[in-house]
Amino acid sequence: MPRACRAILIVTLGVFLIQLILNYAIGKQAYADHVMGTFGLVPADIFSRRLRLWQLVSYIFLHALDNPLHILFNMFIFAMFSPDVERAMAARRFLLLYFISGVCGGLLQCAVDPSSAVPTIGASASVLGVLAAYGSLFPKRVVYMFLVFPMKAKHAVFLLAAVELLSAVMGNPHTDAVAYFAHLGGFMAGFLFVRYEWTVRGMVLRSIQRHYIRELESDRQIRERVDDLLDKVSREGVSSLTWRERVFLKRASKRFKKQRTRLEDSRRR
Repeated sequence: MPRACRAILIVTLGVFLIQLILNYAIGKQAYADHVMGTFGLVPADIFSRRLRLWQLVSYIFLHALDNPLHILFNMFIFAMFSPDVERAMAARRFLLLYFISGVCGGLLQCAVDPSSAVPTIGASASVLGVLAAYGSLFPKRVVYMFLVFPMKAKHAVFLLAAVELLSAVMGNPHTDAVAYFAHLGGFMAGFLFVRYEWTVRGMVLRSIQRHYIRELESDRQIRERVDDLLDKVSREGVSSLTWRERVFLKRASKRFKKQRTRLEDSRRR
C-alpha cells in the first residue's frame, strides 16, 4: 500500500483507539461533551464566534463507537480503491484530494443545517471523494457494486452519487443519523478535483507570473526614479530634494532591503 494511504489508515485507526480509551476513561457524557463537541464537526460552532475551523479536518478521523461498521466500512472501501488513486496522482496530490473532499463535505453539511449542534463525524466524505477520483481516473475498470453486480467504475460511482443525492433530498438533515450532504459534498469535490485541478493550478500559476512581471516592471521604474534623484543629489546636494522625494527614497530603500533579505534567506535554504 502506498505511503499516504498507509498513513491515513494508521492515523484513523489510531484515533479510533484513542476514542475508545477516552470514552472508557472519562465516561460517555464527558466524552460526548469535550471530545465530540470539540473535534466533531458542529455546524453551530463553525458559523459562530467560536469559529472552530479545525473541526472541518478533525471530524474526518473520528468514527462512531457504538457502530464498529462505521469505521470498518469506510476503511475497507478506502483500502480497496485509494492505492490505485494515489499511484496515479502521487502522494501529495492524493492527500490534497482526501482533505479537500472532507472539508468540502463538511462545509456543505454546515451550509444545509448551520444551526445544528449535533456533531458530524467520519471519513465518508473523503472516502467518497477518493471513489469519485477512481471513477474519473479509471472509468472503464470493472468493479462489483455491493460486491455482487459487475459494472464499469464510472457507472458505479455515479450510481452511488445518485443514491446519496436521493437520500439527501428525501431525508431530513435535522433528524438523519447519516450526513448525506457531507457525503455528496465530498463526492463532488473529488470529481471536480480530478477534472479541474490542473486548470485551477494553471490559473494560479499564471496569476503569480503576472504579479511577478508587474513587480519586475515596478522595480525597474523605481530604480530609474532613484537613479534620477541620486543624480540630482550629486549635482545640487541633499537640500535640493523635496519632502516627497525624501519619503520616496526611504520607501525605496526599505523595499530593496527586504528583497535582498528574502534573496539571502532563499539562498541559505
